[in-house]
Amino acid sequence: MSNDELFLTGDAFFDEGNVEGAFAVFLEGAQNGCVLCMTRLACMYTSGEGIECDYDKAIEWELEAVNRGDVSALLNVGISHRITGDIRKAKYWFEKSIEAGDGSGALELARLYMVSDKEISTVKKYLNLAIVSKNMCEADIEEARQLLSQI
Repeated sequence: MSNDELFLTGDAFFDEGNVEGAFAVFLEGAQNGCVLCMTRLACMYTSGEGIECDYDKAIEWELEAVNRGDVSALLNVGISHRITGDIRKAKYWFEKSIEAGDGSGALELARLYMVSDKEISTVKKYLNLAIVSKNMCEADIEEARQLLSQI
């Protein structure tokens, strides 16, 4: 099977609720160099679907996807580091995500800085950056607008 076929097969298994089958197919695709499979495999490790939750494995596959040019993996690595409590690394990857044109990195950074009233100007900067981003879903843009209106 080609990498595209592996991804589509894994995706179909996942949609059917066969998470173990999806995991096996995504793992095969990831090991064959399929970036989409790497990203889905990392998500499964992060959520513990089809396999025991393992953030180190998730980060390993996300970094492999980054090394192969997957821009969305930049954000995912940041999220994984945030989940594990490594805020410094999370910020680094969110900034890399922004540099690559992903506005979701700006929204994630705004959320991180919202823990302190002393960071209001930084929060506003990142929320405004997220709002004008061309590479962000409408729901995230709306969330950024709502957060901005509450400051």
